[in-house]
Amino acid sequence: MTTLGRYYEGVIADAAALDVPFNALPGVNQGNFVRSNIPAWACTSDLAATATGVAIGTRIWLRKGDVVTSVSFVAGNTALATGTAGWHALYDPDGALLAQSAAQGSTAWAANTARKLALTTPKTITVDGWYIAATSVTASTVPTLIGCAPIVTASAALHTGSKALGFTFGSATGDVAPATTGTQTGVAKCPIAIVS
Repeated sequence: MTTLGRYYEGVIADAAALDVPFNALPGVNQGNFVRSNIPAWACTSDLAATATGVAIGTRIWLRKGDVVTSVSFVAGNTALATGTAGWHALYDPDGALLAQSAAQGSTAWAANTARKLALTTPKTITVDGWYIAATSVTASTVPTLIGCAPIVTASAALHTGSKALGFTFGSATGDVAPATTGTQTGVAKCPIAIVS
């Protein structure tokens, strides 16, 4: 990292490690706008599904000037079955809705497959911070998600002021993301979320 910004290419290219979390996805050009909340190599768990209609959120570092047009989550070994509603959304660091995807209704989500959904309105980030990527599915079988399962529950404060890595919120959310996350219930699971 330089005092004037990040160099992506050339003889003075920065290592991605100097800008973590940045783009920890092998093979993805570091010059492209792609952010992941955890590196791909940390995705060692098939995380238990949330209850139907309950959202799961995770924090992701975004920079001023980033323009988010889509949010992705990756299903684990259990596919969605008989879905009736769902969405991905982006929230600000305080839990206020910034944008969501189109309603997913009965759209399929196969096991071990990324679901990349465009936001209905692209969102330009105005201040650096820990934003929230979230997803919810209403179905007879909610898909599991790929991610990491922290040894210490994510609700445990790691440091003064720290927040849960993964949390659930809402109920019976249907096809509309709540205007705010409201109460965030920390869980010992952190799904990989990718914004681009």
